[in-house]
Amino acid sequence: MTQIILQVDDATLLPALEKTLKLLKGVKVKTITELPNASTAKAIKDAKEGKVIRHKNSSDMFTSLNK
Repeated sequence: MTQIILQVDDATLLPALEKTLKLLKGVKVKTITELPNASTAKAIKDAKEGKVIRHKNSSDMFTSLNK
């Protein structure tokens, strides 16, 4: 069995997408909706906006984390 995971940002597309996929022989559709918690959502947003801390190497990163 092969699985494909689709990320759909516009939830209004889901009904039509599911209906279309179900027309294909041997295809089963399983909808999973998982929302990240607030701190994870903020971290994702920050990363997408480039609000990240960069280090030259892992040693510098760990030094920064241990402060």
